[in-house]
Amino acid sequence: MRRVAITGLGLVSALGRDLATAWPRLMAGAHGIAPISRFDASGWTVTLAAQVPDDLCAHRPGDDDGRARLGSRLFLAAAREAWQSAQLSESAYSRDRIGVAAGASVNYLHLGLLRDAWLERAGVAPSAGSRPGEVRRDSGLDFWRRQGDEAAAWPARRLEARGPRLVFDTACSASAHAIAGAFLEVARGRADVMVAGGGCALVQPVGILAFSRIGALSGSSDPDHASRPFDRDRDGFVMGEGGAAIVLEPLDEALRRGARVFAELAGVGETTSAASLTDPSPDGVPEARAVARALDAARLAPGDVDLVVAHGTSTPRNDRVETSAIKQALGRHAYRVAVSAPKGQIGHALAAAGACNVVVGAVAIAAGDVPPTANYQTPDPECDLDYVPNRGRRQPVRAALAHAFAFGGHNVALVMRAVESRDSPRWA
Repeated sequence: MRRVAITGLGLVSALGRDLATAWPRLMAGAHGIAPISRFDASGWTVTLAAQVPDDLCAHRPGDDDGRARLGSRLFLAAAREAWQSAQLSESAYSRDRIGVAAGASVNYLHLGLLRDAWLERAGVAPSAGSRPGEVRRDSGLDFWRRQGDEAAAWPARRLEARGPRLVFDTACSASAHAIAGAFLEVARGRADVMVAGGGCALVQPVGILAFSRIGALSGSSDPDHASRPFDRDRDGFVMGEGGAAIVLEPLDEALRRGARVFAELAGVGETTSAASLTDPSPDGVPEARAVARALDAARLAPGDVDLVVAHGTSTPRNDRVETSAIKQALGRHAYRVAVSAPKGQIGHALAAAGACNVVVGAVAIAAGDVPPTANYQTPDPECDLDYVPNRGRRQPVRAALAHAFAFGGHNVALVMRAVESRDSPRWA
Protein backbone atom coordinates (compact mmCIF):
# COMPACT_ATOMS: atom_id res chain seq x y z
CA MET A 1 0.00 0.00 0.00
CA ARG A 2 1.43 3.35 -1.06
CA ARG A 3 0.99 6.42 1.11
CA VAL A 4 -1.36 8.92 -0.55
CA ALA A 5 -1.00 12.70 -0.69
CA ILE A 6 -3.65 15.36 -1.26
CA THR A 7 -1.97 17.80 -3.64
CA GLY A 8 -4.91 19.63 -5.17
CA LEU A 9 -8.08 21.18 -3.76
CA GLY A 10 -11.12 22.78 -5.35
CA LEU A 11 -14.30 24.15 -3.82
CA VAL A 12 -17.32 25.85 -5.37
CA SER A 13 -19.89 26.94 -2.80
CA ALA A 14 -22.28 29.62 -1.66
CA LEU A 15 -19.24 31.37 -0.15
CA GLY A 16 -17.51 31.81 -3.51
CA ARG A 17 -16.60 30.38 -6.87
CA ASP A 18 -13.25 29.02 -5.61
CA LEU A 19 -11.45 27.97 -2.44
CA ALA A 20 -9.32 31.12 -2.17
CA THR A 21 -12.49 33.22 -2.02
CA ALA A 22 -14.41 30.94 0.32
CA TRP A 23 -11.76 30.16 2.94
CA PRO A 24 -11.39 33.59 4.62
CA ARG A 25 -15.17 33.95 4.65
CA LEU A 26 -15.52 30.49 6.17
CA MET A 27 -13.00 31.34 8.91
CA ALA A 28 -14.79 34.62 9.68
CA GLY A 29 -18.08 32.83 10.24
CA ALA A 30 -19.77 34.30 7.16
CA HIS A 31 -22.50 32.33 5.41
CA GLY A 32 -23.97 32.12 1.92
CA ILE A 33 -27.57 31.45 2.92
CA ALA A 34 -30.18 33.74 1.35
CA PRO A 35 -33.74 33.76 0.01
CA ILE A 36 -34.17 31.34 -2.88
CA SER A 37 -33.68 33.03 -6.24
CA ARG A 38 -33.76 29.98 -8.56
CA PHE A 39 -37.57 30.08 -8.51
CA ASP A 40 -40.37 31.97 -6.80
CA ALA A 41 -40.56 30.44 -3.31
CA SER A 42 -42.82 33.09 -1.83
CA GLY A 43 -45.52 31.40 0.19
CA TRP A 44 -43.49 28.20 0.54
CA THR A 45 -42.66 26.71 3.94
CA VAL A 46 -38.99 26.70 2.95
CA THR A 47 -37.71 29.96 1.48
CA LEU A 48 -33.93 29.86 2.05
CA ALA A 49 -31.02 28.09 0.37
CA ALA A 50 -27.26 28.33 -0.02
CA GLN A 51 -26.82 28.99 -3.75
CA VAL A 52 -23.64 29.25 -5.77
CA PRO A 53 -22.93 32.52 -7.63
CA ASP A 54 -25.36 33.01 -10.51
CA ASP A 55 -22.66 33.24 -13.18
CA LEU A 56 -21.72 29.61 -12.51
CA CYS A 57 -25.24 28.55 -13.46
CA ALA A 58 -25.50 30.42 -16.76
CA HIS A 59 -25.51 28.47 -19.99
CA ARG A 60 -23.32 30.31 -22.46
CA PRO A 61 -23.88 29.75 -26.19
CA GLY A 62 -21.18 27.52 -27.60
CA ASP A 63 -20.09 26.29 -24.15
CA ASP A 64 -20.20 22.52 -24.43
CA ASP A 65 -19.87 22.10 -20.65
CA GLY A 66 -23.20 23.87 -20.34
CA ARG A 67 -24.91 20.74 -21.62
CA ALA A 68 -24.10 19.00 -18.35
CA ARG A 69 -26.43 19.12 -15.38
CA LEU A 70 -25.60 21.93 -12.95
CA GLY A 71 -24.37 19.53 -10.28
CA SER A 72 -21.94 17.99 -12.77
CA ARG A 73 -20.78 21.44 -13.87
CA LEU A 74 -20.05 22.39 -10.26
CA PHE A 75 -17.95 19.25 -9.78
CA LEU A 76 -16.18 19.97 -13.07
CA ALA A 77 -15.38 23.53 -11.92
CA ALA A 78 -14.01 22.23 -8.61
CA ALA A 79 -12.03 19.50 -10.40
CA ARG A 80 -10.42 22.06 -12.70
CA GLU A 81 -9.46 24.19 -9.69
CA ALA A 82 -8.04 21.16 -7.89
CA TRP A 83 -6.08 20.16 -10.99
CA GLN A 84 -4.55 23.62 -11.31
CA SER A 85 -3.82 23.61 -7.58
CA ALA A 86 -1.87 20.35 -7.91
CA GLN A 87 0.37 21.93 -10.60
CA LEU A 88 0.78 18.67 -12.46
CA SER A 89 2.95 18.97 -15.55
CA GLU A 90 2.08 17.16 -18.76
CA SER A 91 4.95 14.74 -18.19
CA ALA A 92 4.35 14.03 -14.48
CA TYR A 93 2.11 11.02 -15.05
CA SER A 94 0.68 9.11 -18.01
CA ARG A 95 -2.92 10.04 -18.77
CA ASP A 96 -3.61 6.30 -18.85
CA ARG A 97 -2.83 6.28 -15.11
CA ILE A 98 -5.04 9.24 -14.19
CA GLY A 99 -8.62 8.56 -13.10
CA VAL A 100 -11.77 10.25 -11.81
CA ALA A 101 -14.09 9.25 -8.98
CA ALA A 102 -17.38 11.08 -8.47
CA GLY A 103 -20.23 10.98 -6.01
CA ALA A 104 -23.54 11.46 -7.79
CA SER A 105 -26.73 10.12 -6.25
CA VAL A 106 -29.15 8.98 -8.93
CA ASN A 107 -32.01 9.63 -6.50
CA TYR A 108 -31.07 13.31 -6.53
CA LEU A 109 -30.62 13.15 -10.30
CA HIS A 110 -34.19 11.88 -10.63
CA LEU A 111 -35.49 14.88 -8.70
CA GLY A 112 -33.81 17.09 -11.29
CA LEU A 113 -35.36 15.05 -14.09
CA LEU A 114 -38.80 15.56 -12.60
CA ARG A 115 -38.17 19.29 -12.74
CA ASP A 116 -37.03 19.06 -16.37
CA ALA A 117 -40.08 17.00 -17.27
CA TRP A 118 -42.36 19.60 -15.71
CA LEU A 119 -40.65 22.39 -17.65
CA GLU A 120 -41.01 20.46 -20.90
CA ARG A 121 -44.64 19.61 -20.32
CA ALA A 122 -45.53 23.16 -19.29
CA GLY A 123 -43.75 24.56 -22.31
CA VAL A 124 -41.66 26.81 -20.07
CA ALA A 125 -38.49 25.95 -21.96
CA PRO A 126 -39.54 25.03 -25.53
CA SER A 127 -37.08 24.21 -28.22
CA ALA A 128 -36.90 26.57 -31.18
CA GLY A 129 -38.60 24.89 -34.11
CA SER A 130 -39.70 21.82 -32.17
CA ARG A 131 -43.20 20.38 -32.47
CA PRO A 132 -45.56 20.35 -29.46
CA GLY A 133 -44.65 17.52 -27.08
CA GLU A 134 -41.28 16.97 -28.76
CA VAL A 135 -38.25 16.95 -26.46
CA ARG A 136 -35.56 19.35 -27.63
CA ARG A 137 -32.03 18.09 -28.25
CA ASP A 138 -30.42 19.78 -25.24
CA SER A 139 -33.28 18.84 -22.91
CA GLY A 140 -32.63 17.53 -19.43
CA LEU A 141 -34.66 14.53 -20.53
CA ASP A 142 -31.90 13.41 -22.90
CA PHE A 143 -30.94 9.84 -22.00
CA TRP A 144 -27.27 10.58 -21.32
CA ARG A 145 -28.19 13.19 -18.73
CA ARG A 146 -30.08 10.57 -16.75
CA GLN A 147 -26.92 8.63 -16.01
CA GLY A 148 -25.06 9.06 -12.72
CA ASP A 149 -21.86 8.42 -14.67
CA GLU A 150 -22.24 11.83 -16.29
CA ALA A 151 -20.70 13.42 -13.17
CA ALA A 152 -17.40 11.61 -13.71
CA ALA A 153 -17.51 11.73 -17.50
CA TRP A 154 -17.11 15.50 -17.80
CA PRO A 155 -13.89 15.84 -15.71
CA ALA A 156 -12.45 12.72 -17.34
CA ARG A 157 -13.08 14.23 -20.75
CA ARG A 158 -11.74 17.67 -19.91
CA LEU A 159 -8.63 16.39 -18.09
CA GLU A 160 -8.03 13.61 -20.64
CA ALA A 161 -8.02 11.12 -17.77
CA ARG A 162 -7.97 7.63 -19.23
CA GLY A 163 -7.50 5.65 -16.02
CA PRO A 164 -10.18 4.31 -13.65
CA ARG A 165 -13.53 6.07 -13.71
CA LEU A 166 -15.70 5.44 -10.67
CA VAL A 167 -19.14 6.68 -9.64
CA PHE A 168 -20.69 6.19 -6.20
CA ASP A 169 -24.40 6.47 -5.49
CA THR A 170 -24.75 6.64 -1.71
CA ALA A 171 -26.83 9.77 -1.13
CA CYS A 172 -25.15 12.33 1.14
CA SER A 173 -21.99 10.24 1.54
CA ALA A 174 -21.50 9.76 -2.21
CA SER A 175 -18.50 12.08 -2.65
CA ALA A 176 -16.89 10.76 0.54
CA HIS A 177 -17.21 7.24 -0.86
CA ALA A 178 -15.74 8.53 -4.13
CA ILE A 179 -12.70 9.83 -2.25
CA ALA A 180 -12.41 6.55 -0.37
CA GLY A 181 -12.51 4.63 -3.64
CA ALA A 182 -9.98 6.95 -5.25
CA PHE A 183 -7.69 6.56 -2.24
CA LEU A 184 -7.66 2.79 -2.70
CA GLU A 185 -6.93 3.11 -6.44
CA VAL A 186 -3.78 5.12 -5.70
CA ALA A 187 -2.74 3.24 -2.55
CA ARG A 188 -2.94 -0.12 -4.32
CA GLY A 189 -1.10 1.12 -7.39
CA ARG A 190 -3.99 0.84 -9.84
CA ALA A 191 -3.74 4.55 -10.63
CA ASP A 192 -1.11 7.23 -10.11
CA VAL A 193 -3.48 10.19 -9.87
CA MET A 194 -7.16 10.36 -8.99
CA VAL A 195 -9.41 13.42 -9.11
CA ALA A 196 -12.22 12.74 -6.65
CA GLY A 197 -15.24 14.54 -5.24
CA GLY A 198 -18.72 15.49 -6.33
CA GLY A 199 -21.25 18.18 -7.15
CA CYS A 200 -24.90 18.70 -6.40
CA ALA A 201 -27.55 21.34 -7.15
CA LEU A 202 -31.08 20.70 -5.96
CA VAL A 203 -32.24 24.24 -5.23
CA GLN A 204 -35.28 23.79 -7.44
CA PRO A 205 -38.97 23.22 -6.71
CA VAL A 206 -39.01 19.43 -6.72
CA GLY A 207 -35.83 19.12 -4.68
CA ILE A 208 -36.97 21.58 -2.03
CA LEU A 209 -40.43 20.01 -1.89
CA ALA A 210 -39.07 16.47 -1.55
CA PHE A 211 -36.83 17.23 1.42
CA SER A 212 -39.40 19.55 2.97
CA ARG A 213 -42.04 16.80 2.93
CA ILE A 214 -39.85 14.50 5.05
CA GLY A 215 -39.17 17.26 7.56
CA ALA A 216 -35.44 17.55 6.84
CA LEU A 217 -35.30 21.26 5.95
CA SER A 218 -35.29 24.25 8.25
CA GLY A 219 -38.43 26.36 8.10
CA SER A 220 -36.63 29.46 9.34
CA SER A 221 -36.97 32.68 7.35
CA ASP A 222 -33.89 34.20 9.01
CA PRO A 223 -30.77 33.56 6.89
CA ASP A 224 -28.49 34.34 9.85
CA HIS A 225 -29.92 31.57 12.01
CA ALA A 226 -31.51 29.03 9.68
CA SER A 227 -28.77 26.39 9.79
CA ARG A 228 -27.58 25.83 13.37
CA PRO A 229 -25.53 22.62 13.67
CA PHE A 230 -25.42 21.23 17.22
CA ASP A 231 -27.40 24.20 18.60
CA ARG A 232 -30.31 23.29 20.89
CA ASP A 233 -32.81 25.12 18.65
CA ARG A 234 -31.78 23.51 15.35
CA ASP A 235 -34.72 22.49 13.18
CA GLY A 236 -33.28 21.11 9.95
CA PHE A 237 -30.75 21.81 7.23
CA VAL A 238 -30.62 24.42 4.50
CA MET A 239 -30.33 23.07 0.97
CA GLY A 240 -26.97 23.94 -0.55
CA GLU A 241 -25.41 23.88 -3.99
CA GLY A 242 -21.76 23.11 -4.47
CA GLY A 243 -18.89 21.15 -5.88
CA ALA A 244 -15.70 19.91 -4.22
CA ALA A 245 -12.71 18.00 -5.54
CA ILE A 246 -9.29 16.80 -4.44
CA VAL A 247 -6.29 15.43 -6.31
CA LEU A 248 -4.63 12.32 -4.90
CA GLU A 249 -1.21 10.96 -5.86
CA PRO A 250 1.49 8.81 -4.22
CA LEU A 251 3.13 10.74 -1.39
CA ASP A 252 6.67 9.78 -2.38
CA GLU A 253 6.11 10.95 -5.95
CA ALA A 254 4.50 14.18 -4.81
CA LEU A 255 7.46 15.01 -2.59
CA ARG A 256 9.90 14.05 -5.33
CA ARG A 257 8.35 16.51 -7.77
CA GLY A 258 8.25 19.26 -5.09
CA ALA A 259 4.46 19.40 -4.93
CA ARG A 260 2.57 21.29 -2.28
CA VAL A 261 1.12 18.56 -0.06
CA PHE A 262 -1.89 19.81 1.84
CA ALA A 263 -2.19 16.61 3.84
CA GLU A 264 -1.81 12.87 3.66
CA LEU A 265 -5.04 10.92 3.26
CA ALA A 266 -4.10 8.20 5.70
CA GLY A 267 -7.15 6.05 6.40
CA VAL A 268 -10.75 5.32 5.52
CA GLY A 269 -13.51 3.63 7.48
CA GLU A 270 -16.90 2.58 6.11
CA THR A 271 -19.90 0.95 7.81
CA THR A 272 -23.62 0.54 7.31
CA SER A 273 -26.40 1.07 9.80
CA ALA A 274 -29.57 -0.66 8.70
CA ALA A 275 -31.89 0.81 11.33
CA SER A 276 -33.75 3.09 8.93
CA LEU A 277 -33.88 4.18 5.30
CA THR A 278 -33.61 7.83 6.33
CA ASP A 279 -32.53 8.21 9.96
CA PRO A 280 -29.11 7.57 11.52
CA SER A 281 -28.63 4.72 13.96
CA PRO A 282 -30.30 5.28 17.33
CA ASP A 283 -27.06 4.95 19.31
CA GLY A 284 -24.22 6.11 17.02
CA VAL A 285 -22.46 2.74 17.19
CA PRO A 286 -22.09 2.11 13.42
CA GLU A 287 -20.93 5.71 12.90
CA ALA A 288 -18.38 5.35 15.70
CA ARG A 289 -17.17 2.08 14.21
CA ALA A 290 -16.47 3.86 10.89
CA VAL A 291 -14.30 6.40 12.73
CA ALA A 292 -12.47 3.65 14.64
CA ARG A 293 -11.75 1.76 11.42
CA ALA A 294 -10.41 4.89 9.74
CA LEU A 295 -8.07 5.60 12.67
CA ASP A 296 -6.93 1.98 12.72
CA ALA A 297 -6.20 2.08 8.99
CA ALA A 298 -4.20 5.28 9.50
CA ARG A 299 -2.41 3.78 12.53
CA LEU A 300 -3.45 6.74 14.63
CA ALA A 301 -4.78 6.86 18.18
CA PRO A 302 -7.82 8.93 19.19
CA GLY A 303 -5.47 11.33 20.97
CA ASP A 304 -3.76 12.19 17.68
CA VAL A 305 -6.90 13.86 16.29
CA ASP A 306 -7.16 17.65 16.64
CA LEU A 307 -10.16 18.35 14.42
CA VAL A 308 -13.40 16.70 13.35
CA VAL A 309 -15.09 18.19 10.28
CA ALA A 310 -18.55 16.99 11.15
CA HIS A 311 -21.46 15.95 8.98
CA GLY A 312 -23.43 18.34 11.22
CA THR A 313 -26.70 18.64 9.30
CA SER A 314 -28.49 20.80 11.89
CA THR A 315 -31.26 18.22 12.25
CA PRO A 316 -32.12 17.32 15.84
CA ARG A 317 -31.42 13.61 15.69
CA ASN A 318 -28.43 13.56 13.36
CA ASP A 319 -26.37 16.02 15.39
CA ARG A 320 -27.16 14.21 18.62
CA VAL A 321 -26.17 10.82 17.17
CA GLU A 322 -23.00 12.23 15.59
CA THR A 323 -21.95 13.73 18.91
CA SER A 324 -22.46 10.35 20.53
CA ALA A 325 -20.41 8.65 17.79
CA ILE A 326 -17.51 11.07 18.28
CA LYS A 327 -17.52 10.35 22.02
CA GLN A 328 -17.62 6.60 21.49
CA ALA A 329 -14.80 6.67 18.94
CA LEU A 330 -12.48 9.15 20.67
CA GLY A 331 -13.31 8.50 24.32
CA ARG A 332 -12.35 11.23 26.78
CA HIS A 333 -10.26 12.89 24.09
CA ALA A 334 -13.53 13.88 22.36
CA TYR A 335 -13.82 16.80 24.78
CA ARG A 336 -10.43 18.14 23.67
CA VAL A 337 -11.12 17.99 19.91
CA ALA A 338 -12.36 20.91 17.83
CA VAL A 339 -15.56 20.04 15.95
CA SER A 340 -16.41 22.17 12.89
CA ALA A 341 -19.66 21.92 10.92
CA PRO A 342 -19.47 23.91 7.63
CA LYS A 343 -23.10 23.28 6.64
CA GLY A 344 -24.09 26.24 8.81
CA GLN A 345 -22.32 28.42 6.23
CA ILE A 346 -22.52 26.60 2.89
CA GLY A 347 -25.68 24.57 3.39
CA HIS A 348 -26.02 20.86 2.81
CA ALA A 349 -24.73 20.06 -0.66
CA LEU A 350 -25.97 16.46 -0.40
CA ALA A 351 -23.88 14.26 -2.73
CA ALA A 352 -21.03 16.81 -2.60
CA ALA A 353 -21.12 17.29 1.19
CA GLY A 354 -18.50 14.68 2.11
CA ALA A 355 -15.96 16.09 -0.34
CA CYS A 356 -16.60 19.60 1.02
CA ASN A 357 -15.67 18.33 4.48
CA VAL A 358 -12.48 16.72 3.19
CA VAL A 359 -11.42 19.98 1.51
CA VAL A 360 -12.06 21.88 4.74
CA GLY A 361 -10.06 19.36 6.75
CA ALA A 362 -7.10 19.41 4.34
CA VAL A 363 -6.85 23.22 4.40
CA ALA A 364 -7.16 23.23 8.19
CA ILE A 365 -4.13 20.95 8.41
CA ALA A 366 -2.11 22.94 5.89
CA ALA A 367 -3.06 26.37 7.24
CA GLY A 368 -3.31 25.75 10.96
CA ASP A 369 -6.81 27.25 10.87
CA VAL A 370 -9.88 25.66 12.44
CA PRO A 371 -13.17 26.83 10.88
CA PRO A 372 -16.17 27.55 13.11
CA THR A 373 -19.62 26.12 13.55
CA ALA A 374 -21.82 29.07 12.59
CA ASN A 375 -24.99 30.19 14.37
CA TYR A 376 -24.12 28.28 17.54
CA GLN A 377 -25.89 30.20 20.30
CA THR A 378 -27.74 27.91 22.70
CA PRO A 379 -25.88 24.83 23.97
CA ASP A 380 -27.64 21.47 23.81
CA PRO A 381 -26.96 19.24 26.84
CA GLU A 382 -26.77 16.25 24.49
CA CYS A 383 -24.31 18.03 22.18
CA ASP A 384 -21.60 19.08 24.61
CA LEU A 385 -18.34 19.12 22.64
CA ASP A 386 -16.13 22.01 21.48
CA TYR A 387 -17.96 23.13 18.34
CA VAL A 388 -15.76 26.22 17.74
CA PRO A 389 -18.69 28.64 18.02
CA ASN A 390 -19.20 31.23 15.29
CA ARG A 391 -15.60 32.23 14.45
CA GLY A 392 -12.61 30.18 13.44
CA ARG A 393 -9.38 30.10 15.35
CA ARG A 394 -5.69 29.53 14.81
CA GLN A 395 -4.70 26.07 15.97
CA PRO A 396 -2.19 23.49 14.74
CA VAL A 397 -3.93 20.45 13.32
CA ARG A 398 -1.89 17.25 13.24
CA ALA A 399 -4.75 15.04 12.09
CA ALA A 400 -8.34 15.66 11.06
CA LEU A 401 -11.39 13.46 10.63
CA ALA A 402 -14.03 14.18 8.00
CA HIS A 403 -17.45 12.55 8.34
CA ALA A 404 -20.30 11.78 5.96
CA PHE A 405 -23.38 9.97 7.27
CA ALA A 406 -26.13 9.45 4.70
CA PHE A 407 -29.67 8.24 4.14
CA GLY A 408 -29.69 4.47 3.95
CA GLY A 409 -27.12 4.19 6.73
CA HIS A 410 -24.02 4.89 4.63
CA ASN A 411 -21.25 5.94 7.02
CA VAL A 412 -17.82 7.14 5.90
CA ALA A 413 -14.94 8.53 7.95
CA LEU A 414 -11.71 9.75 6.37
CA VAL A 415 -8.51 10.56 8.27
CA MET A 416 -6.01 13.15 7.08
CA ARG A 417 -2.71 14.02 8.73
CA ALA A 418 0.02 16.60 8.34
CA VAL A 419 3.12 15.91 6.27
CA GLU A 420 6.16 17.84 7.46
CA SER A 421 8.79 18.29 4.79
CA ARG A 422 10.95 21.07 3.45
CA ASP A 423 9.82 19.93 0.03
CA SER A 424 6.16 20.40 0.92
CA PRO A 425 5.39 24.12 1.35
CA ARG A 426 2.45 24.98 3.52
CA TRP A 427 -0.83 26.60 2.48
CA ALA A 428 -0.37 30.15 1.28
